Amino acid sequence: MQLAMQDAPVEAADVQRAGTRFLLALAAYFLLQVVLRVTSPAVLDLDESEAVLSFQHLQRGYGNQPPLYFWLQWLMFSACGINLFALSFQKNLLLFCTYLATFHTARSLIGMNAAIIAAASLILFPQLGWESQRDLTHSVLATCMAALTLWCYVGLLRHRSKWRHALFGLLIGLGLQSKYNFAVFALGLLAASLLVREHRQAVWTRDAWLALAVAALSLAPHGLWLLDHLDAATSATLEKMHGRGGDYAGRVARGFGNLVGAVLLFATPLWIVYGWIWWRHRGQARARLDTPAARFFLWFYLAAFACIAALVLSGELARIKSRWMQPILFLLPLAFLVIFPSLARRTMRRIILWAAGLCAILILAGMLARGYLDKDTRAPFGALSAQLMLRFPQAGTVVANDLTVAGNLYLHHPGWTVMLLPAVLQSRPPLHGEVLLLDSGDHPDRRFDRLLDAYPASVVRQRGRLAIGTPQDRQGAIAVEYALVSLKDA
Repeated sequence: MQLAMQDAPVEAADVQRAGTRFLLALAAYFLLQVVLRVTSPAVLDLDESEAVLSFQHLQRGYGNQPPLYFWLQWLMFSACGINLFALSFQKNLLLFCTYLATFHTARSLIGMNAAIIAAASLILFPQLGWESQRDLTHSVLATCMAALTLWCYVGLLRHRSKWRHALFGLLIGLGLQSKYNFAVFALGLLAASLLVREHRQAVWTRDAWLALAVAALSLAPHGLWLLDHLDAATSATLEKMHGRGGDYAGRVARGFGNLVGAVLLFATPLWIVYGWIWWRHRGQARARLDTPAARFFLWFYLAAFACIAALVLSGELARIKSRWMQPILFLLPLAFLVIFPSLARRTMRRIILWAAGLCAILILAGMLARGYLDKDTRAPFGALSAQLMLRFPQAGTVVANDLTVAGNLYLHHPGWTVMLLPAVLQSRPPLHGEVLLLDSGDHPDRRFDRLLDAYPASVVRQRGRLAIGTPQDRQGAIAVEYALVSLKDA
C-alpha cells in the first residue's frame, strides 16, 4: 500500500511531463508548417487571396464573409509586413490555439491522458489537418473561437466570476464574426447549458446578463452593417446552400443525404481509429452517461443537429460541405472520451499519438510535394508582377477578374491598389489616373468593355497579351490579357 502511494506521484509526474512534451511537439509542428509555407513556391489559393485583398481596407463587413479574420490579418500584416510569413503565421497560430484550447478543456474534464488524446486526434480530421493548411481561413478561425469558447465555458463552470462571464460573452460575439456557421455551435452550447442542471446553475446566474451585454456590444458594429447589407452578405451563401434547386422534397432529401455524407467525410479517418480502439477494448468501454459533462455533449450535439435539421426541413439547405461542420464536429474526440472515460489510458494515448504522428508526417510531405510538384500550385506571379511594373510604372491601380491573380499580384507588389472586377462593377468606386485591367480567362474583351461602359470617361491607351514561362518550367506558366486605361473622372 505504501509502495503504491509512493508510485502515484511518480506516475502523475510522468503524465505531466508527457503533456508538456506533447505541447512542445505541437508548437514545433506548426512552426515547421510556417517554414514550409514561407519557403514553398506554392501560390496563394482562393481563401488566402481573399484575405490578402480584403486586408487593404478595414471595413465592418466584407460581402458574404464576416470581418474578424480580415481584421486579424490587418493586424498581422501591420506588424510583420505584407508577406507569406504573416499570412501563414496567423493561420498556424489559430490552429495551435485550437489544439491548445482542446487540450486544456479535456484536461479540466477528464485528465491529462485524455487531454493529449483529444488534442492529438484533431489532426486525424482531414479538414483540420490538411485543408486548413492548404487554403481555409474563416473555418480555421471559427473552429479556434469555438475551442476557446468551450475552454472558457468549462472554466466558468469551475470558477464563477464576472470577468469569466464577460470573456464568455466576448468570445461568443467574436465567434459570430468569424464565420456565420459558428451560430450553430453557439446555439448548441447555450441549449446544452440550459438542459444540464449543474451547468444551468453555474452559468445562468445573475452575472449572465454581463455575458449577453458583452456579446451584443462586440457584435454591434458588424451586426449594424449586416442589417444594411443583408442581401450582399447572404446571397452567395444561400446560393451555395440551395444546390441545384428542384422541388421541396428533393431539396430535403438531398439536404439530409449531404448532411450524412459531410459528417462521414469530415470524421474519416478518425472514426475508423476510434472504432477500432473501442472494439478492441469493448469489454471495458462502458458508457458513462450519468456525468454532467457527458450529458452536456449529448445535448450539445442533439441541439446542433436539430438546428441543421430544421434548416434542411425548411428547404433552404440542400447542400452541405464538410468544412461547414468543422466548428461542431471537431469536438467529437473530446465527447467520445467524456462518454467513454475508461478508454483514456496510456495504451490509447500511444495509439493516437502514433496515428497523429504518421498523419503529421504525411501532411508535411504532402505540403512539400504540393509546392514543388503540383503544376496547379505553381505560377510565376513574381515575374509577372515585375514585368507589369516595368511596362506600366504609371499604373497605380490594378483591376483583375480572377481572385487568385489579384491576391498573388498584390502580395508581390503591395504598392498597387488591387481590386476585383465584379466588386468594381458592383460598387463603382472612384477610379483616377492610369488603371491596368487584367484578365486570365476567355473572352477578356467582354469583361474589359463592361468596365469601360461603367466608366464612360475612360480611354484605352494600350491592349495586349503578356505570357510568362512555359508549363515545363519549374515555376510554371501564366498568361494574361491586359488593357491600360486612363480615367480622368470617376
